Amino acid sequence: MSSVKIANPAVSVPSRLHLLDLLRRCASALFGKLRMHHVLFLAFTIIAAVPVFTLAWWVEHRAVQQEINAATDKHLLVARNLTAAFSRYVFDVKAAFDLAISTFNSGEQAEGLKSLLRSLEFRHICIVNGATGEVERYMPGFAESSSSRIVLKPETVADFRSQLKGDETVITDLRRDMAGHPAFFVLRALPEGRIAYGVVATDYLVRLQQAIAFGARGHAVVLDQKGKVIGHPFHKWIDAEFDLSQIPPVKAIMAGQTGVSQFYSPAYHADMIAAYTSVPETKWGVMVPQPMDELYAQAGEVRSAAMAVSLLGLLAAALISWCLARYMSRPLQTVGAAAGAITGGDFSVRAPQFPQYVPQELHRLAHSFNQMLDEVGRKNGELSETAIRAQAANRAKSDFLANMSHELRTPLNAILGFSEMMKGEVFGPLANPRYKSYAVDIHDSANHLSKVITDILDLSKAEAGIITPEIGPVHLPEVFAQAVRWLADRAAQGGLDVVVDIDPQLSAQPIETDQQKLLQMLINLLTNAVKFTETGGTVTLSAKPSTEWLEIQVCDTGIGIAEADLDKVMSPFGQVTSAYHTHEGFGLGLPLTNKLARALGGGLTIESVPGQGTTVTIHLPRSSALAVAA
Repeated sequence: MSSVKIANPAVSVPSRLHLLDLLRRCASALFGKLRMHHVLFLAFTIIAAVPVFTLAWWVEHRAVQQEINAATDKHLLVARNLTAAFSRYVFDVKAAFDLAISTFNSGEQAEGLKSLLRSLEFRHICIVNGATGEVERYMPGFAESSSSRIVLKPETVADFRSQLKGDETVITDLRRDMAGHPAFFVLRALPEGRIAYGVVATDYLVRLQQAIAFGARGHAVVLDQKGKVIGHPFHKWIDAEFDLSQIPPVKAIMAGQTGVSQFYSPAYHADMIAAYTSVPETKWGVMVPQPMDELYAQAGEVRSAAMAVSLLGLLAAALISWCLARYMSRPLQTVGAAAGAITGGDFSVRAPQFPQYVPQELHRLAHSFNQMLDEVGRKNGELSETAIRAQAANRAKSDFLANMSHELRTPLNAILGFSEMMKGEVFGPLANPRYKSYAVDIHDSANHLSKVITDILDLSKAEAGIITPEIGPVHLPEVFAQAVRWLADRAAQGGLDVVVDIDPQLSAQPIETDQQKLLQMLINLLTNAVKFTETGGTVTLSAKPSTEWLEIQVCDTGIGIAEADLDKVMSPFGQVTSAYHTHEGFGLGLPLTNKLARALGGGLTIESVPGQGTTVTIHLPRSSALAVAA
């Protein structure tokens, strides 16, 4: 189906156009008062700001990353140094323990050995009976109390046996000695089921842990192989042997891994970065954490410097942008001022000659602008002369039409009156029947010629814009009935069905429009529909309201109009001829109807398919023309 829209283009506006119009209005409200100087300044400043702030962000990000990398290397180095010290300490403890056991067998107990054991934090060394748990031997002068009174519980002896690995010296996990202090047990299996064991305090490990402190809250943590605290800045955690086995770095330590990770510290309630590793001989864990906010603070100085440099760079860019924008916009402002003066009626203004330092494009713009003004001045002179001639021709046409209307209507009225009397045989019958037939033909031809003259005069008034609508209440059913009665005989002669369909909402209440012009439009459209619809066809006259418009349609099942001919039928005297269809008329109905619809604030659209029919829709504005409730 092809269609053409002749009326006001606002007859049907898609919703997305409303959105675009809203965005346009918002942009106009925000930027409508900005000058070219300001726009260029903002554009240049933004273009300069993007790389400046991108570089500042990169420097800040790089500074933070460098702090993290430095902390990673430093913390991992400290953790590995601690584990190396602990490894040497474990070696010394085992060697001193083995030497002490050998003195039990030889009976020699040198004072220097006891001093070594004390320096290694040994509290006492004993040999117990594996069956009874009684102490068989102890090192005199070294034990803090008489070890001969010590009797180990059977479950303790069983636990010791479970820890033994052949004749190897082993160190248990963190436990409590008889005094309740945190300690490690050094064990070794002896012949005849005996067990040698020593108790080693954690003081040395704690001292090393406490020696590691850096930054505001950087520290070290020492753990046993089960994740219990041996050394920590929080002494309460040491006394309570706090379990940190669920913290991600401690899990990695217990899995035998070495590395650096970030985690949330429940002790400091902050995100931490920590290096972690373990002592191979005992699986003790060493963790060196530091709060991340300290790294961010250290990188803050670089960030502050980067921001200061960025702001200075942005300030310099803004200053340069302002000067450059002024340099580029001032010539344009000059041309704009000249255009404004011309708009005000001063056609003698011209764009000035710019200095040499102004870009060549602006020189060409000023030159072209001046040439355009010269050409516009010449064209204005020609148009003025043409307008004078057109006005004279229009007055001549109006005078001609007025005179012709009077000159033609006077004899036509006489012809119509006399032919009407002859057709009705007012003064007696006509002698020959052919005379009566001739009188009917004379009457019909004169009536047709009178209608053509009326249409030409109406179309001339519409084109001149002198049609004045007389708005008032109009009942659509009455106007529709009157229009249908006008064409009823002709439709019946052509064997056509005329159907009227009015929306109940429009039948109940009147509308506000010009009744005479509406009737004229309907008669024009119905005349075309009846004229171009073959016998047995249907012509439908309907009316329905839409959101913004009242739509009146005349739909027929006639011959239709090709898409290429739609513009032609909307022009005055435009007709489409066909080898199979030849009809009377001058092609004034559709152009006149379109002019009348536009005079009423609406428009007209045509949809047609050759061989299937044509639908002509009159759109009248609902907001101003309708009185019905929505």
